[in-house]
Amino acid sequence: MRYLMTRKSKLIAALVTILVVFVGILSLAANERKLPNLAVKLAACDAFPNNSVQKVVETTRLTIKLPKYFFLKKLDSPLIFRNVSGNAKAYWISNAGPMGNSYGVTKQCSAYYYEFDGTGEVDLTLKSLVKGIADYFVRFIVHPNVADQSINYRNDQYRFTFKLPDSWQGYSVLNQQWTGYATGGPKGDVNTEKGPQIIIRNPKWTSATKRQDIPIMVFTPSQWNALNQQKFYVSAAPIPPSELGRNTHYIFALPPRYNYVFPTGWQEVEKILEGKPFLAF
Repeated sequence: MRYLMTRKSKLIAALVTILVVFVGILSLAANERKLPNLAVKLAACDAFPNNSVQKVVETTRLTIKLPKYFFLKKLDSPLIFRNVSGNAKAYWISNAGPMGNSYGVTKQCSAYYYEFDGTGEVDLTLKSLVKGIADYFVRFIVHPNVADQSINYRNDQYRFTFKLPDSWQGYSVLNQQWTGYATGGPKGDVNTEKGPQIIIRNPKWTSATKRQDIPIMVFTPSQWNALNQQKFYVSAAPIPPSELGRNTHYIFALPPRYNYVFPTGWQEVEKILEGKPFLAF
């Protein structure tokens, strides 16, 4: 009888153990289903995959995108880069707008501008703020760029930079104004708005041989909203300016049909713009 009781007790204990393990597995699975999928969230933000290796060329500027609040509590928190080899470094350029409203990403993401200089390897490591979500790690291998002899125009007043090819060495900058008009005045169109327009001019430009300029219009957010609501216009053509970028104070744009007369060098300027040389900070 004692043997039967002992055997029965062992069987009950084994069944209880199996039941506890089974319940634990179900609980773990349920918790995992509640946790956000990091890979999916990264992909939705067009972020670099976790535990990946990225190859960049020195002086490359990258937009580093991340799921909002997964790794940083606020936008001005620094990303943590560590030099692994060589003299490679990642330099903070700017944030791409307020957290949850970053330029070029959805409200579920945040974006940061960094430039990679030197050569070697740099690691980005971020501690997860969400329990159960893995930490974030990306290694950047920075290669030398002997062909890149570009120069930068930097405007600290309006806070933007514009990368130019080496052939523009000796360029000049003109400070002009754009003018906005509204219809319906007693004598026709009325000048209702105005703002800065920065002209970057090719060093080969002369009064005899005029070349294509790079014009950059500067709008306040209220002016930009009014323009998009068609409360005024900046061109005789029904074409709005083309946005180049924005920071917390200004929106920057190319004038509509800025090269409509096709002056000498317009193709070169088009090629420069294709390289996305503008960066607000």
